[in-house]
Amino acid sequence: MLNILIFSLYLIFIYYIGYKGYKRVNTAEDLIVAGWSMPLSVVTGSLIAALLAAPFFFAAVGSGYTSGGFEGSATMGGLGTCMILGALIWTKPLRRLKGWTLADYYGLRYGSKKLGAYTGIVMAIAFGIFNAAALTVGGTYIIQQLLQIDFVPAALLFVSLTALYSVIGGLWAVAYTEIVQGALAVAGILGITIFVFIYYPDVTFNPEWWNISELFNKAGAEFWTLYLVLALGDIPAVDLGQRVAAAKSPKVAQRSMIIAGLVIIAISWIPGMLGEAFKTIYPNSTNPETLMLAFAQGYFPPLLAAIFLTAMAAMGMSTVAACYVATSGIITKNIYLDFINRNPNPKTLLRFSRLVILSSAVLGLILAVSFQKVIDLAYLAWDVIFVTIFWPIVLGPFWKRVSTPAVWASISVGLIYYIITTLTFVPSLSIQSEGFIGLINELWQAPVFSGVVISGITIVIVSLLVPPSQHVLDMHKIEKDKTLDNVGSKDELVKQ
Repeated sequence: MLNILIFSLYLIFIYYIGYKGYKRVNTAEDLIVAGWSMPLSVVTGSLIAALLAAPFFFAAVGSGYTSGGFEGSATMGGLGTCMILGALIWTKPLRRLKGWTLADYYGLRYGSKKLGAYTGIVMAIAFGIFNAAALTVGGTYIIQQLLQIDFVPAALLFVSLTALYSVIGGLWAVAYTEIVQGALAVAGILGITIFVFIYYPDVTFNPEWWNISELFNKAGAEFWTLYLVLALGDIPAVDLGQRVAAAKSPKVAQRSMIIAGLVIIAISWIPGMLGEAFKTIYPNSTNPETLMLAFAQGYFPPLLAAIFLTAMAAMGMSTVAACYVATSGIITKNIYLDFINRNPNPKTLLRFSRLVILSSAVLGLILAVSFQKVIDLAYLAWDVIFVTIFWPIVLGPFWKRVSTPAVWASISVGLIYYIITTLTFVPSLSIQSEGFIGLINELWQAPVFSGVVISGITIVIVSLLVPPSQHVLDMHKIEKDKTLDNVGSKDELVKQ
């Protein structure tokens, strides 16, 4: 009963925020980018909450349990790194170009709305379906522990509650609730960490689990796979892009990303340490992704356990809600507005945006119920992003030579290569070694890494063969224009 009471109080809070957001949401811009008005504190808190998403943290603890300390820390370390790299690469260019969504960067920078729609579809599938499904699985675990119900009804309840407040308040409600949720999550994570340190000091930081020399030979392939797919592959993350697009200005967007990234990196060692400790505390677990929840219920006083479980549920709900809203932004702006109805009635556009949120929720739910595994679905989403849209957003702000045909070719070649090699095999380098060369060979055998090499070579060669148009060169000048860094609010954009 205590769990239900605390969770109910939380629901009252988020739906109150949702109602406040509903009163502020009059257009699709308000729903999707919060009127381009979010200040530094809100964007930073929202980004921290996004990266501390309970399902991903649980998955990281599971990796630590099954593989080792460094492997457990790779997920959060990669997420923090991608945040800082993204801040230095695309946050200011996206805001200078006045994009609604991350897909807008590709459409605006390379002068092709069709390219924006193409990249948007890739993002929507990866994040709006696969990533949303991964987050749904993790959130469902928490609802199961809270209410002691089976997986399917827990999944239905989790998705229904999340989709409803996303539809009501949009990004404004999501971002403001995440400030509280992020603080509660950090407190809960640190609470469990301190508890383990005090009561189980002899089961943490075993040298066999934290052998740094293994990271630089064949045995380190799993760590680098987990870390690099996130540190690099998640740079063009659509949910992060949506928060950045809503920031008050380019400066606010960049600073908030850097601060959030540093916070996540500072605590990235915790999942590996907890996974190591749980290996002793809960030997032979069949689902280590749920052990943080079991530990809280088994060792915390009932009230603290209820607050912790509710905080974790809140984190899961807020992050998957951001995926829904980001997907809605892409479909609304880069497909509906750009190609289907360029001058819609504002209310019609708002209804369409809300309908896309519901559609994303349903598709994510179906996939979550089918797979019921966080880490597999999440890394599938990031793999797809890495081999397709990584190079255009990484090279674009720095190399004016990148041309529109090169971007089309790079994305398409990367996607086709990834699909084919995932279903068949990766061409071998025929290198046999246990050292660093062996590590490189192991990484090459993963379709995502060999695929990103192939897509990178493609974008460089085609850009050298086919130069950019004058319009694309002009867009590059705008994305480099530092005089635009203090312009960003909705009112300022309207004045322009």
